[in-house]
Amino acid sequence: MRISYERAPVNCFSDNFERSTLGTDWATSITAGTFMPQIDSNRLRMTQASTQQSTSATLQRLIPGAGNYVVLEFDYFAYGGTRADGVAITLSDAAVSPQPGSFGGALGYAQRDDGTPGFAGGWLGIGLDEYGNFPRAAEGRVGGTGTTVAQNVSLRGSGSGLTGYRYITHVGPLSPAVDGTGPVTPHRYRIELNATTGGQALVQVFRNTGSGMTPLIGPVNMLAQAGQAALPEKLMLSITGSTGDLTNVHEFDNLQICALALEEVNEYIDHFELRHPGLGLTCQPTPVDILACLDSECTELYTGEVTATLSPSGWVGGDTVTFSGGMTTALFQRTSLAPGNPVLGVATSSPMVRPLTNNSCRSGGAGPSPALCQLPMVDAGLLVSVPDLVANRPEANAEIRAVRQDDQTQACVPAFENVTKPVRFWSDYVVPGPSGRPVNWPVSVNGAPVGLTAAAQTPVDVSFGTGGVANITVAYADAGRVQLNARYLGSEERGDAGLDMPGVGAQFTSRPVGLCVFADGHCASGDASCPVFRRAGEVFDLTLRAVGWLTDGDTDLCSGNPPTPNFELTGIALSSELVSPLDGVAGSLAPVSYTHQRQLAGETTVAVSQSEVGVFRFRAAPGPYLGGAMAGGLSEPVGRFYPDHFLVVDDPGTLAASCEVTTPFTYTGQPFGWGVRPSLQISARAVGGGLTQNYTQPGYQRLEAAGITRDLPVTDAATQGTDTVLLPVSATLEAGQLTVQGPGLLTYTFSDQDRLWYDKAPVARVQPFTPLLPFSLEAVTDGDGVQALDLPRAMIPDAAFEVRYGRLTMENVFGPETAPVLSMPFRAEFWTGTRYQTHLADGCWQWDSADVEGTANHHTRVAAAGVLVGGEGGPLNLQPAGSTGTDTLSWSVPVWLQDDWDGSGLLTNPSALATFGVFRGHDRIIYWREVAD
Repeated sequence: MRISYERAPVNCFSDNFERSTLGTDWATSITAGTFMPQIDSNRLRMTQASTQQSTSATLQRLIPGAGNYVVLEFDYFAYGGTRADGVAITLSDAAVSPQPGSFGGALGYAQRDDGTPGFAGGWLGIGLDEYGNFPRAAEGRVGGTGTTVAQNVSLRGSGSGLTGYRYITHVGPLSPAVDGTGPVTPHRYRIELNATTGGQALVQVFRNTGSGMTPLIGPVNMLAQAGQAALPEKLMLSITGSTGDLTNVHEFDNLQICALALEEVNEYIDHFELRHPGLGLTCQPTPVDILACLDSECTELYTGEVTATLSPSGWVGGDTVTFSGGMTTALFQRTSLAPGNPVLGVATSSPMVRPLTNNSCRSGGAGPSPALCQLPMVDAGLLVSVPDLVANRPEANAEIRAVRQDDQTQACVPAFENVTKPVRFWSDYVVPGPSGRPVNWPVSVNGAPVGLTAAAQTPVDVSFGTGGVANITVAYADAGRVQLNARYLGSEERGDAGLDMPGVGAQFTSRPVGLCVFADGHCASGDASCPVFRRAGEVFDLTLRAVGWLTDGDTDLCSGNPPTPNFELTGIALSSELVSPLDGVAGSLAPVSYTHQRQLAGETTVAVSQSEVGVFRFRAAPGPYLGGAMAGGLSEPVGRFYPDHFLVVDDPGTLAASCEVTTPFTYTGQPFGWGVRPSLQISARAVGGGLTQNYTQPGYQRLEAAGITRDLPVTDAATQGTDTVLLPVSATLEAGQLTVQGPGLLTYTFSDQDRLWYDKAPVARVQPFTPLLPFSLEAVTDGDGVQALDLPRAMIPDAAFEVRYGRLTMENVFGPETAPVLSMPFRAEFWTGTRYQTHLADGCWQWDSADVEGTANHHTRVAAAGVLVGGEGGPLNLQPAGSTGTDTLSWSVPVWLQDDWDGSGLLTNPSALATFGVFRGHDRIIYWREVAD
């Protein structure tokens, strides 16, 4: 019978294994044999044709339980051996790290009577069984057939350790046989789990051997089976492979799992590490450190919230703990010497543990190893208690208690008191572990260094007072987590021969008193007078030394404090604190954290950079060290930091015409200036381009106006004279003005007194043109040698006017010496390219008859002044003196109104003749022409 469901699975994962390695979608493990599941010829091979293998491959997906509908299909191959044993398709509780069960007939799912537990967290095992032992009640398996059932498919239910994994049902012998595939023609299986109805988890198994899917098992309601665990919140899919004394190759291909809900695993804890003192007292709880490790070496911890269920039962406050920060300490209590030592561990957790990994333990300084999770228990011993220390500072509040369990109350009572005993002490390193320590320094008890191993126990006289309590002084010069161990051996002379009091060692953390933080560039004045040290954003070395205690109230950790070579910590925060300028910005230090490495000198040097200008102190702020708070350190003032470069953005401005009454123009030779003055926006930048806002603070700005170098244009960039040479240009530039625009921003503005002109010469007589005058910004350099990037470069101001070659023209005049006045016209002209014409646009030149020179034998000039209108002025009025003759008049004009009048190549002032004594003709004659013979 086949059940159809209204809701079809919509989330799928498929794998055809067409690659060389399994990658991150699968986690593999072995509990027997040496073969690890792997891809072979584009199939997932679970076993070789070898004996006594137990392997596992777990899909890295989470399958929600309640309300879900799951369909799994795959091609299965079994061939090449002596027809055993098979594989199991396993669904397990995702809260428990998957671990495969026993080999042989257990198919990697069920337990075995040799002490091998079943699949960790196993909820359902579907066996594809060739030899026939999986459904059989044998080898410690619970329930099943009395004999083997060869070539079967069977179901076993939930279990834990050596209990459960109960037989549910099977079908077989099957024909074709389970291993009747050969290496070429697979059987395709389909497994369905329907938990869409409350109180039900229906399982069906189908097989296609070539003629379509045929039902083999089900539907079976797993929740109705005796001893079956509730459906887990989330499941994981694993495939286990197994052989015993007989063998086969077992392979999978074209696997697909689809479900209404299928989730990727977002985060894992690699494994849990438990650290215990190596011995526990039945009369007192034993502290156990629990670490959530993110890697196999436990060098990095999962610092988010963790909820873990501890095993075995008996933890003070309950077996479930919730903690953050990577580790916590729990107390384990066992009040009797029960057979077998308790094995400490984490049974389930959230986040879940990476599949197929084991808990690991440290016993005192030994480990880590799963084998060290056993905690031996004793009824009497020496209980050592040491508070956490500051490295190199003696701690007098440590104690050692001689105790035994009271037969009636099971509480700890004194084993002896008011007596002095030679107690043997030694220490074990816990963190750092056995490798990578730059030094091995001893712990001191009552001022005496004690041995570093159990083979080098050091006797120290200890006075036990009332209640069997002895106060001892403990000191340790280095950093780390250390276990102080103790043992007392009786003697005949003390009357307690044969007495052996093992110690329950005390683990304690010794932390540095702080960090000495220093860098080259120390400047005691801590202000702008400091010499340059590094450019903002430039990498420099910041050295951090973990140091021990020297004196109470010590404020200078860099003077005389001893190093702590074994100190190591990740994620120590780094930051900077602004010393000067006082009202500047702090900027930032990069990187923002570092990892302190174990070194003989206790030092780690970090390549850092400071983003801002100024003088700074640098702070190191560690987080928790081995579960406890630790002080950091602050450097002396370091600096001065200064910019790396300037970034210049230019505005070339505009040129202004000399005359703008109508059509703007400038004469050749006439000075002109700025319409809009050119300006430079100069920003001080760090390495990498960040703005250094503190640069414009008083004392830190080392750029002056004189540090801005400009090159003047010497020719027009486009227009040539009649000699085919670019027209020459002259200029006078005054010093510009440098002002602060904002934090880190400066503006340099050209002077409004700047003047430029085109040199006037006869060769410059060309048709009107628009000026094209590129300036060169050569350099921007401050007093520290900081320079602008991308210089030199041209600045070309806009010009919305023409340059015109012009002149002033005076006309010759004549008239009777008796006339009341003789008027001489004059006008401004410009060269069009072919001829001169009156310059109608000139309404700017201010003329004055006082500038007219020359002979005045026959006239006197009437004083007058004015401004040209439409290019014309005057006229120039001459009052005849009554005599006859010709006077020459020359007008002293600016160079731009001069011209080469005689073709000599020289520019001269305009001139004209005024002739007196010439008959002016009859008033009635309109036109008079003289005709020569």
